[in-house]
Amino acid sequence: MASNDTLQAAVLRTTLRLLLKPALSPRVPLGFQRRWMNLLAGIARLPAGVARQDTGVAGVPAERWQDTRAPACRPGTVLMLHGGAFCAGSPRTHRALAAWLARDGGFPVVVPDYRLAPEHPFPAALDDALAAYDALAAQGPVLLVGDSAGGGLALALAQKIRDTARPAPAALALLSPWVDLRPGQLPEPVPGETMLGAAWLQACARHYAGENTGDPRVSPLLGELRGLPPTFLQCGSDELLCAQSRSLAEALQAAGVPTTLEVVPGRWHVFPLHAGQLPSANAAVSRLARFLQQHLDATAAPRHDVHEVVILGAGMSGLCMAMQLQREGRHDFVLLEQQPGLGGTWWDNRYPGAQVDVPAPAYSFSFAPNPYWRQRFANAPEIQAYQQALAEKHGLFARLRLGTRLSEARFDEASGLWQFRTARGDTLAARFFVCSTGPLSQPRWPDIPGLDDFRGDKLHSARWDASIPLAGKRIAVVGTGSTAVQLIPPIAREAARLHVFQRTANWVLPRFERRYYWFDGLLARFPPYAKAVRFGWVQFLELTRRGFQDGTLMRRFMLGLAARHRRSQVPDKDKRAALTPDYPLGCKRIIYANDYYPALARPNVELVTTGIARFTTGGIITTDGTERPLDAVVCATGFDTVHLLQSVQVTGRGGRTLAEAWRDGPEAFHGISVAGFPNLFLMLGPNTATGHTSTLLYIEPAVRHAIACMQAVRRAGYRAIELRAEVQQAHNAALQQRLAGSVWAQCRSWYRMDNGKVIAIFPGFTREYVRAVREPDFNDYRFDGAPEASTAPARPPA
Repeated sequence: MASNDTLQAAVLRTTLRLLLKPALSPRVPLGFQRRWMNLLAGIARLPAGVARQDTGVAGVPAERWQDTRAPACRPGTVLMLHGGAFCAGSPRTHRALAAWLARDGGFPVVVPDYRLAPEHPFPAALDDALAAYDALAAQGPVLLVGDSAGGGLALALAQKIRDTARPAPAALALLSPWVDLRPGQLPEPVPGETMLGAAWLQACARHYAGENTGDPRVSPLLGELRGLPPTFLQCGSDELLCAQSRSLAEALQAAGVPTTLEVVPGRWHVFPLHAGQLPSANAAVSRLARFLQQHLDATAAPRHDVHEVVILGAGMSGLCMAMQLQREGRHDFVLLEQQPGLGGTWWDNRYPGAQVDVPAPAYSFSFAPNPYWRQRFANAPEIQAYQQALAEKHGLFARLRLGTRLSEARFDEASGLWQFRTARGDTLAARFFVCSTGPLSQPRWPDIPGLDDFRGDKLHSARWDASIPLAGKRIAVVGTGSTAVQLIPPIAREAARLHVFQRTANWVLPRFERRYYWFDGLLARFPPYAKAVRFGWVQFLELTRRGFQDGTLMRRFMLGLAARHRRSQVPDKDKRAALTPDYPLGCKRIIYANDYYPALARPNVELVTTGIARFTTGGIITTDGTERPLDAVVCATGFDTVHLLQSVQVTGRGGRTLAEAWRDGPEAFHGISVAGFPNLFLMLGPNTATGHTSTLLYIEPAVRHAIACMQAVRRAGYRAIELRAEVQQAHNAALQQRLAGSVWAQCRSWYRMDNGKVIAIFPGFTREYVRAVREPDFNDYRFDGAPEASTAPARPPA
């Protein structure tokens, strides 16, 4: 994206210098400036699905922008005051910014056509803005946004609202605000400024305020700033008003106003106006929208919303479901995510060294390849950036409610709707419930006596606290699974002493890592090449699946490779013996690492194979009586994969909870549908984990399966679709029969319960799963409203 953005920015910068800046001059008549700016605004690229309505607010003409494809996911309206130095701008010149903000924020954006100077000098613009605000505030929460002169006007309006005891806006966002109109307050010409000139601004200031530019209502930087709402400031580094943004941010912070200042390097005055044409402008609008959403959600009263689909979780499977619903023309959904950011597993697992353990080309969706991977095995920040880019591209933040913990989901048999309640007290209703939290969402702490009494720092790999310094400390890592293998090397490099407590040695194979360079990214932008690379890696990963079967050539190869890897990296025979697994290859997830064994050979690292007896207030005592003093303990002990969805009470037909249905262990039909829970679809549910390949290969067909079921309900007018109990029973009996004789039944792992039932892994190859779920057989389901004895057609009803 960086190279494309740089090129497009250079073209836009040159265009503005040639076509716009010469017109913004005191020597050019204002009438021509206005017509010319409106004409140039015609080249804006507007987002699909967002409609403009010419309206009026309290007698002030205005444009209202809103995504009309689905109800909003949150209440509130944005009042956006356009720039133009109080003399030349209009709602038309700001259509791109307003439309993209409406799309990314998910709320209506109202842009009043306030009166301009010199025909209508101060305070006409402020009076119009206040009238528009009062009308919108009478309908619900208001978010106040302004750019350039509109930014100064928005700040003056916020001060007026505070001083007159009106309902405060939920948040204030100012883009490149002009907040001090006094003569001499503009710096020398700024290199890179593409639009503004000091002479034009000073002329416009005289048109607007005459000799009263020192009035705090005209130059609100001079006014009282205490008591204003949380404020977001955004500007470019290459603009005349950047210094005023910085001064305002310092003054707001000194006044105790929560303030965020964002100075974007290499960008010009109000560059977000070019959203739709410039990727960095779209990203800036998306960040602005998220700031507004965050503060609107924090102040909004509990409410009731109705949607067609509620998606729980904003990780890979939740994003996939949302994008595919959009692809099918279904936009009335909401994503609920309990964390403050999207990413699912990749938000939770932000420990040092976190990486995906399959090649990155296979860890991107087939319909959304990523040419920006920097290495073959992508690290967590890269994956989060990919997820973020997908959400921004598809406008998913508008449908996303972050920091929202679902506490209850109940199926109402009378209406055929799911009823939801959040921990905050919000309620929702939806026809369909998609649970995309997956099996790796509930951290599991080790069941070791005394852990709560330990007075040092306690960290879990799935809830990493980056604010806790580890450098120079005595640290213990409990666990040596795939997560521990990734975090041990970076911790070992900074710890004074590191004790690695190993219960079971794991199979470790070399990771065939390499960096990706500019030519890799260039080739990845060529769709046939990207598809071929992804296909090649997927087929290679399927080949490694044969390594889980006794007697195969691939198994012999993998066993030999693991042994050679240990010999080459662990010269000490006793340590090599301690690191040799005593269970069959594949029974637990295979680990690929090149730096784990060398980390264990460092002089400050101790591998401890003696069992842990208990924690003390200052360390760990092992079963041989040895105590090791510690400053911090890192628990890399994985997730609770048995008690799925334990934080949410899910109640299906007849008042039966999911916890009751899964008393003997979680099970589902292809990991998607559960008998007794109509219109519920799980993503990465029981027995869909894979020990050899990318989970995305299982997510995509499961999403298509669930959407096909939804379409079947809609098309025929049914209220619900429900898996037949006998189908689930037969499916899981056959599944457990296959798993009983597999490699996964031969050791203790997170794939299986203590009673031996394998609940996580799918026993076959990926193509088998894809074929099984590609097209639902509706004989396996019953539809609410149809006679019990009848069967639905094998294909969705027309």
